[in-house]
Amino acid sequence: MDFLGELLTDFLGGAALKALSKKTGIGVRDLKKFMPQALEYLVKMLTKNVSNEEGASALLTALIEHSNDEPVDKQIADADIVDGVKIIGHILGGGLSENLKSLSKQFNLSETAVSGILSSIAPALLSSLAGAVFGNSKKTSRKKPSGILGLLSGLFGGRKSASKRKSKRKKADDEFDGAKLISALLSKK
Repeated sequence: MDFLGELLTDFLGGAALKALSKKTGIGVRDLKKFMPQALEYLVKMLTKNVSNEEGASALLTALIEHSNDEPVDKQIADADIVDGVKIIGHILGGGLSENLKSLSKQFNLSETAVSGILSSIAPALLSSLAGAVFGNSKKTSRKKPSGILGLLSGLFGGRKSASKRKSKRKKADDEFDGAKLISALLSKK
């Protein structure tokens, strides 16, 4: 399974959705609709952010700081919202307000609700990405796990983004490739 598929499986599991619903006050049904696009969008933005050396280095540091072997539902339940807000601010950058408005309109949720959801899942998202980059090793280990290049080159292997499904004429600049994200991170290790 590709990385995005694994994220969806982990974050859309019953326990994870219940933990997120309890933390945000948003119903499980609404979260089921929102989460696939939200996760895909966040990974797309992370991929875009690592297109320069500064962004790649910053993300690698964040991954080291956010390694966590706990199940996703526990990470969401224990998420530090202040840390999550900072993470989302870094991921979305200067377009934070525009992105929150867009997601809010698309899913008929308030901007506060969208921000709360994203902030609640951001630490667990980084932890999942850290696991893909570093394997199951603790954050103090910076060794490159064996076979990681195969995992990374197929990070999004079998999945097409929602925007790609809608339009095959998408500009190459707007498309994302998870292998670029991981490749940039590995070059910084």
